[in-house]
Amino acid sequence: MIFRAFTLILSLAFPVFVQAKPVPVIFDTDITGDVDDVLALAMLHSLADRGHVDLLAVTISKENELAAPFVDAVNTFYGRPDIPIGVGENLPHRDSKYLQLVKEKDGDSFRYPHDIGVSKEPEKAVPLIQRILEEAEDGSVAIIQVGLATNLAQLLRTEGGKGLVQKKVDHLSVMAGAFETIDGNNHYLEANVKNHIESMQVLAEEWPDDVPAIWSGFLVGKSVRYPRESVALDFDYVDHHIVKEAYLLHSGPEHDRPCWDLTSVLYSVYPDRGYFDFSMPGRVSVEDDGFTRFHRSIGNNWEGKQIENPAQALKRDRYLVVDEAQAARVKEALVQLVVQPPRGMEPKSDKAIKVIFDTDMGNDTDDALALAMLHTLQSRGKVEMLAITSTKDEPRSVPYLDAFNTFYGRPDIPLGAVRDGANPEMRDFLKYVDDYPHDLKDGADAEDAVTLLRKTLSGQPDGSVTIIQVGFSTNLARLIETEGDEHSPMNGMSLVKAKVSQLVLMAGAFQTINFNNHYREYNVTKDLEATKALAAKWPTKAVWSGFEIGIAVTYPWQSIDEDFELWDRHILKDSYIAYAPEIPHDRPTWDLTAVLHAVYPDRGYFTLSDSGRVEITPNGQTWFHMPGKKHLNSPKATRDQFMIMDEIQAARVREALAQLASEPAPQ
Repeated sequence: MIFRAFTLILSLAFPVFVQAKPVPVIFDTDITGDVDDVLALAMLHSLADRGHVDLLAVTISKENELAAPFVDAVNTFYGRPDIPIGVGENLPHRDSKYLQLVKEKDGDSFRYPHDIGVSKEPEKAVPLIQRILEEAEDGSVAIIQVGLATNLAQLLRTEGGKGLVQKKVDHLSVMAGAFETIDGNNHYLEANVKNHIESMQVLAEEWPDDVPAIWSGFLVGKSVRYPRESVALDFDYVDHHIVKEAYLLHSGPEHDRPCWDLTSVLYSVYPDRGYFDFSMPGRVSVEDDGFTRFHRSIGNNWEGKQIENPAQALKRDRYLVVDEAQAARVKEALVQLVVQPPRGMEPKSDKAIKVIFDTDMGNDTDDALALAMLHTLQSRGKVEMLAITSTKDEPRSVPYLDAFNTFYGRPDIPLGAVRDGANPEMRDFLKYVDDYPHDLKDGADAEDAVTLLRKTLSGQPDGSVTIIQVGFSTNLARLIETEGDEHSPMNGMSLVKAKVSQLVLMAGAFQTINFNNHYREYNVTKDLEATKALAAKWPTKAVWSGFEIGIAVTYPWQSIDEDFELWDRHILKDSYIAYAPEIPHDRPTWDLTAVLHAVYPDRGYFTLSDSGRVEITPNGQTWFHMPGKKHLNSPKATRDQFMIMDEIQAARVREALAQLASEPAPQ
């Protein structure tokens, strides 16, 4: 059983992760109510696209004739039109603005196609749950209940229902109740309970003692709110998005909606990833007014009425708890999973940031993780990769880039190779280039990097290009020294000034590193003369991600171990393990942080320093000068900023990087 395996894992002294398998899920929802049910269903589809969920059925616990058609429309939008849908009986009615979306038409066709309510009818919820459970492996199914308990209460009261649950269900993840004081009220009556008290009493009293139940209370979801900024900006990869339109109809554009139901989904699928802490074991009871009381286990007894089988019953229930850092991380995970496009959907790109990625691919594996991020962001319509140039003068660096891009379904991104570069050293992970399809066989066959940079920039609108440099400064230092050519009459300095909006680079160190105030960072020192020239002459705004940022945010090994299993082999996973074969190994994310800021500069992932000017000393130290230094002339004195990150931001950044780098390739 998944939950029991998790319990065993927690007892170990170091992380040992069970190979990820899709979690079979029955999703029981009152989707006529708050819009968090819609967000949670979208999240389940994203998790299914990642290979982590097998969505067996959706059952509905509120009465509205449009509820089942709406669920069918969401499932169809995400490419799963055949998921069984069941509607409960004797349910309270609920009106809903967003359910009206199933009636919307573009011409003669439904905007959001669906069959239920058009050519077929939904099943009845309880018989559907019974059928799904009977067909499932013993102890395998997670039931996620995020609405009223009517369907599960009826199931438990059906002949053989409780025994079926006991045999087939791994755990129940339920959004209901309140286990902390809410706004000064220590007797808070939560909606999923008080709107049908009797059924929640049945669930709390009759759910099998040996099937764990994890309760996500009101305060957890209230602590994690879905940001309106994401609703406004993150669903534009398609003209009409059913989740975005539902959110706006329910909550409007100025509201950050609590993520109650999403937290139950996140726990159920990822119980061992540290998103939440837990209460001690105990037992939930529901009082006649709808108040949920948690009774802690005390020895072989508990704070409540006498129960059968106390040894088992005392351990059945726990509730979720989050601290501030966990809440930031949970919020980020929920957002990244909800906005993930349906796999295979071709995104709109009219608002994409035009990016040139300049990398020393072949040194550390963070370059590969950063490139995976860029592919994800292009699949979301956020980025258009114009070109990728390498500053690593190793014959397989650019062929590896070609193989990587081909794996991610973009084999035609222009690639450029450095000539006479500073670092020809071979790294183990480049050896995998021959295991994956690609056209370029040697870096010598690729276009010269500086020539490609000039050609690419000359074809773009003024002020439109973001350059992300995560390796040495060789290519960019040479670019600004070029003369006019067949691509543009402008010299390199003028061309960059005209076409580039900003440079975001991973280089330098702006804090003390291991008690060293004069740390000489690798990307700076490996081609020191080029870095000095870049810092002295670069003409546009530049944001620096220092060594201290990436080392404070490590990529979680558990993601490498579990998040790339849709393929027999994955070029990123192969590369990560080849570079860092000691297992488990959480690798610093230096290059990924530059990508994250370049694409999302206004999302609060990082704080920026005051404006000033970076100077590279003759021995490779990075100095940051505030305006007013006599040897620095305005406006160049305010060209640069460096990134700063506190602990809460770090928790959020780490989650964003892991979710973006591990999103499935659009194959």
